[in-house]
Amino acid sequence: MPTQSFFVADDKIPISQKKVSVQAENGLSYELGQQINFVVPGSLGFMMPSETYLRMDVKVKLPDGQTGIPLSLDGGIGANVLIRDIRISSGGAQNVVLEEIQNVNVLTALKYDYETNDNMKKKRAMTEGVPLESNKQRPNSESTDTNMNNATTNPFYTRPADASMNDDDFKTVKALLTLPTGIFQNDRIFPLQMTQGLRIEIILESANKCFRQLETALRNKRVTANPVFHSYNGSNDNRLEWASGDQLDQIYLERDNGVISVETCPFNVGDIVGFVNANQALDITAPGDSRIPADGAAATAIAQAEITAITYADSATVGGGSQNGTDGLVLLTVKKPGSSPAVPAENNWGQPITPSATNKFNLYSAGVDEATTFTPSCSIDNVELIVQQVEMPPGYVSKMDSMMKAGGAMNYDFLSFTNYKYSQLASDRVVNIRLPIQNSRCKSVLAIPTDATPYSAKQAIFAGDDVYTVNNLPRDTAGGYYAKNHSTRSGLVGIPDRASNYQFIYNGKLNPNRKVPLNRVSVNTGDNTPLNQQLFIEQEKALRMANIDPLSFEKFQENFFIGRALSLSSGVYDGRGKDFTLQVEYQEEGTDGVPTKPKLWNNFIAHLRRIVVRGDSISVEV
Repeated sequence: MPTQSFFVADDKIPISQKKVSVQAENGLSYELGQQINFVVPGSLGFMMPSETYLRMDVKVKLPDGQTGIPLSLDGGIGANVLIRDIRISSGGAQNVVLEEIQNVNVLTALKYDYETNDNMKKKRAMTEGVPLESNKQRPNSESTDTNMNNATTNPFYTRPADASMNDDDFKTVKALLTLPTGIFQNDRIFPLQMTQGLRIEIILESANKCFRQLETALRNKRVTANPVFHSYNGSNDNRLEWASGDQLDQIYLERDNGVISVETCPFNVGDIVGFVNANQALDITAPGDSRIPADGAAATAIAQAEITAITYADSATVGGGSQNGTDGLVLLTVKKPGSSPAVPAENNWGQPITPSATNKFNLYSAGVDEATTFTPSCSIDNVELIVQQVEMPPGYVSKMDSMMKAGGAMNYDFLSFTNYKYSQLASDRVVNIRLPIQNSRCKSVLAIPTDATPYSAKQAIFAGDDVYTVNNLPRDTAGGYYAKNHSTRSGLVGIPDRASNYQFIYNGKLNPNRKVPLNRVSVNTGDNTPLNQQLFIEQEKALRMANIDPLSFEKFQENFFIGRALSLSSGVYDGRGKDFTLQVEYQEEGTDGVPTKPKLWNNFIAHLRRIVVRGDSISVEV
């Protein structure tokens, strides 16, 4: 058996690389919903697509007159949420569309949720504005983890020492993004001179899908991870409740869920807090939320408080009284919301808000919900494309030109996606999604049913009662029927919404030959029901064939999708002329089995595309 040599004789082409900045055609500054245009000149010769980046400065801005609400872009994909649609076409007079992907941020969210590990999260935090999970603010209530708990080292803002937060405290995030297209994620050198350059058009997302609040301050998102009401007086030995009809100007928070200092408290001065007892069912005579009037009470009969100061109290009468910094409590100085001069907050809800030793109440941020309107904005400045130019030897270029002049053709293959959309009503119980596939070299299908409800930015950020309920895990909601784990990424991620099963029909056959059950995945009751693994096997194959490495299935409920691999390994499937159908059934019994939301199915077909350059003509084979 021959011995393998360390040195192999092979022809290598010496090349050099350098970065070239390409400015946008229509300015440097943009707002949400606008379009960014780039023209990459063919004079650059060749480029390395996978090392070409979109650079921009992003800064979040609160609505006029609003303070105290720390906002960031999406916690899963950061600044990538800004890119909604993207189109790439050839330069010159032909302007041939080479690639176009609609709702590309939906595809990016799927990729980042399933292709993720600790190293990738840290890389994305450095370059793309994706917040990292904070160990300082990790809950100790057994609730599920989230990276949207980071108030101390969030890339989008810096909290002042006194937590008096306004627009000046938001930071400029210098984002460096890989364009989410097949061409720009390919690791093969792209011949710009052959396509006479490239035209790139980017449509930015609207405000109602971009912004997020800290999840450890929301009512309907892991409420057990929120701050806990300690007492009115701060004494461990004699905790005083906020009795019905009483007024107060201070609230002490339990040393729980990481709230051990002003820095780790998720609230800010100017915000409004409400109280929720997650164990108490939603009963109109005795609601579990201090902002919902009890039966027979006036509409104003609620209990809430506006924060005027946040401090750390450490004295002989507070907490353990040791005064060593380890037993003190966070103190919220509060007033009646909107009062000027300040009037103490009043509990006219009709029930006492009791200390955690008696009946635990969690606090949540109500500032967004209390606002008449709440539409934040985002400035996008200094936009440029950093192109990795590859300088090929003159001999190589001249040889390629001579071969083209002799009647040769250049073929450039890359993996891309085509989105075939389908709209579904909430009342549909059996859905037949017919996909008019026009792709000849298909790899897999990624069908993502997003919530099509037109939420405002205010509804989406607060994750109110109308937003889709992901689940009701007891570890997140204390087993109560009122507190729910709502989605904060509506329209961006897939929702199962009580689906029963699915099956593909194409090429005259059922694929797979038996229906894939979904009821245990889409259940929202929080029961610890064993999962059926067939769905995950299908998803794993589909992701792998779409060049998405399936490293984590932690978000299988929060970002649901249906996958089908149309080939394996290096194979492809010709989808042209096939009656391609996805059938999804919603046949669960009872009121808990009824679908709740209309859906926009983003059916991404992963396929190989080929750019063919022959003489002076450019064409695309899909």
